[in-house]
Amino acid sequence: MSGIWNDIRYAGRSLIHAPGFAVVVIFILAVGIGAAVAMFSIMEAAMLRPLPYHEPQRLVLANTTFDGTVSWTSSAEDYWDWRDMSTSFDGLAATLGSTQRHTITGGQEPEQLQGTIVSINFFATLGIGPHLGRRFSPDEGLEGAPNVAMISYGYWQRRFGGSPDVLGSTLMIDGFAYEVIGVMPARFRFYFDVDVWRPMRPDSDYIAARRFHNWVLVGRLAPGVTLEQAQSEVDVISAQLEAAYPDSNQGKALRLKPLGSAMVFLYRESLLMLMAAVTLVLLIACSNVAGLMLARGSARRLELSVRAALGASGFRLVRQLLTESLVLAMVAGISGTLLAAWLQPFFLQLLAIDPPAGQAVGLPSSVLAFAIAVSIAAGVLAGIVPAIRSSLTGLFDELKSSVRTTDAGGTRFRSGLVVAQVALTIVLLVGSGLMIRSLANLMSVDTGFDSRNLLTAEISLPQNEYPDPEQRIHFFTTLLENVGAIPGVDEVAVINQLPIRNPGNNIYVHDADNPPLDPDDIRSAFIRAVLPGYFEDMGIPLLAGRVIAATDVSEAPRVMVISQGMADSIFPGVNPIGRHAVVDFGRPVTFVVVGVVGDVRVNTLSSARPSTMYASYLQVPYYSMGIAVRTAVEPESLVGPLRDVVWALDPNIPVANVATMEDIIGRTLVTRRVRAVALSIFGGVALLLAAVGLYGVLSYWVSRRRYEIGIRVALGASSGDVVEMIMKRGIGLVVVGIALGLGAALAGARLLEGMLYNVEPVDPTTFISVSVFFTGVATVACLVPAWRALRVDPAEALQVK
Repeated sequence: MSGIWNDIRYAGRSLIHAPGFAVVVIFILAVGIGAAVAMFSIMEAAMLRPLPYHEPQRLVLANTTFDGTVSWTSSAEDYWDWRDMSTSFDGLAATLGSTQRHTITGGQEPEQLQGTIVSINFFATLGIGPHLGRRFSPDEGLEGAPNVAMISYGYWQRRFGGSPDVLGSTLMIDGFAYEVIGVMPARFRFYFDVDVWRPMRPDSDYIAARRFHNWVLVGRLAPGVTLEQAQSEVDVISAQLEAAYPDSNQGKALRLKPLGSAMVFLYRESLLMLMAAVTLVLLIACSNVAGLMLARGSARRLELSVRAALGASGFRLVRQLLTESLVLAMVAGISGTLLAAWLQPFFLQLLAIDPPAGQAVGLPSSVLAFAIAVSIAAGVLAGIVPAIRSSLTGLFDELKSSVRTTDAGGTRFRSGLVVAQVALTIVLLVGSGLMIRSLANLMSVDTGFDSRNLLTAEISLPQNEYPDPEQRIHFFTTLLENVGAIPGVDEVAVINQLPIRNPGNNIYVHDADNPPLDPDDIRSAFIRAVLPGYFEDMGIPLLAGRVIAATDVSEAPRVMVISQGMADSIFPGVNPIGRHAVVDFGRPVTFVVVGVVGDVRVNTLSSARPSTMYASYLQVPYYSMGIAVRTAVEPESLVGPLRDVVWALDPNIPVANVATMEDIIGRTLVTRRVRAVALSIFGGVALLLAAVGLYGVLSYWVSRRRYEIGIRVALGASSGDVVEMIMKRGIGLVVVGIALGLGAALAGARLLEGMLYNVEPVDPTTFISVSVFFTGVATVACLVPAWRALRVDPAEALQVK
């Protein structure tokens, strides 16, 4: 131990005498270690840490499957049967697979909150209790029970100031009075951020026939029951339900998976991809530092030779040099951990993710242990080979003043490091190039409507205050007229679910004259309700027939306008105008097709051509509608006037989620933009390190060949000959590195295939562009050593020292 302590003290003194070298090495390693620790801390919170529920290893997510195809949601009827017929669960609970918009009144201003419905055993199944109050009781899940609700910790603080008197208070939700019975803990979250939970009842929203799937199921395995045993039991129950309900349950089953892994499926790929990118950057940093360590060892060969001549063993010298590397790595590790604490918020914002169940991201002991481990590994990786080469190769030759050594082995090793850096950098640059091309393709997608200067908002009417459909129709038609009269407003469109912003809500539909005989042939389409003028105001082209008109009222025949995609899917090869479409609302409802319009990306930019049908709001009056205002001025300047118009009609109606359509579309690209930006950042860092490494190895090579260069110049070599010699050396290394990197990128790009849009993993344009770009950067990095070689004085280089 005393010997090791002496090595550490000696390493410290040695590095103090070479502050420039120490600072550069610490900086390079700190960047790589800091990025790795920051990414690992996010992965640890999102993927490795147990969920903050009671015995989380017993929790499972249950997804419905249709002939093996996994669906996110299940039907309420199936849920109740699986719950009541199974014995493998301590509890099987349900929650809506999406959030609901609720209008909250009774405060200073009306507001809109996101809420959801959960089964009465939902919180007990998760094993989490309220911060204040109690959970739902069994009788509160019965039809006709008093209205009760639980609220989030954040809403409790915002609305009630954290007062314990909130229990028993009344909250007006959509015009109905609810008693607040509990407040959930501060960090509680299950998939969605919501502020209000209501109990699931037989008369709740989204409870209909077995073919309607709206509920996410989560279960707690009974003690001693394995996941495989529970899966076997629900398979038997699924077969029984299929026999009992062949019309709705043909091919339907339930698939169980651990809840912890299921909760990160949305961003698992992004996290793993970026962690791999950070690891490559760290490897490049270690390679770069290894080159610096080898250069420093070469410069100290005379010192090491003297120590060897005085009796120091090869192992003793290796240990000394490796200790210096580890000291540098540990200092870099401390600096990198501090950097990681700063990078964490940046990475979280860049990744745009929330760890599941409200997990806090920080620097717990597991992350600190990772930081220590990666620092030691980086120190060993960067220092072991340079230490061995510097302390065991030809030391005694250094004591012979007449011998000029070139350390060919060390030069080859440094060249190999540069080749490795180039190859790893090419992999990162190809990945970022593919992501950038994919993002560019998505940004150029035709949405099917004009998104320019479009201000959007959501407006929900309280159900008990607008029970009459004619009241709702009068409110929104009047709103349409009044908003259109605001100075600076060109057009106003009203629809129950704005495109891109409010996806989902597809429903079964078929041609009334050709009903499907095979259940596999049942088609679905997105259904929307619009007020007259919607298509003209949104810039959606009419292809055939007519659009929704003011005469399409409740007394008139039910009509719909369909998209070209739906026309091709439901009415292939025939003119759909005048044909009848049957829509399954739990009961069949027949509509007459009166028009065909262009396809609109109602769900996502990357989704295929959607089948969409538009009904008349005058015939299907929803409580909640979206409004899109096309402006001749800055859209944000009309937010105040829009609220004034709404509140003039009803001061208890909130104008929620105000945003421009361009911002909404931009949000849908966040994940892909994150991948492209993050890979570009890491690729840029890798490119810089690789360029520095190439510059360093060529500079070292030039310095070791000053004598050779001097002879060449003395014998008549021109400046061009010297530059050509240096450039051939550098570009040769780059070409080998690019070739190896492209080979690795060909294999790695296949892993990105699911993240790309309209880009092949083996995209020639990307691969060629990256190669040319890196060659250009490498050429610049080679020119500086070449310029230094031109300044070699033959007379000085040929002097014997």
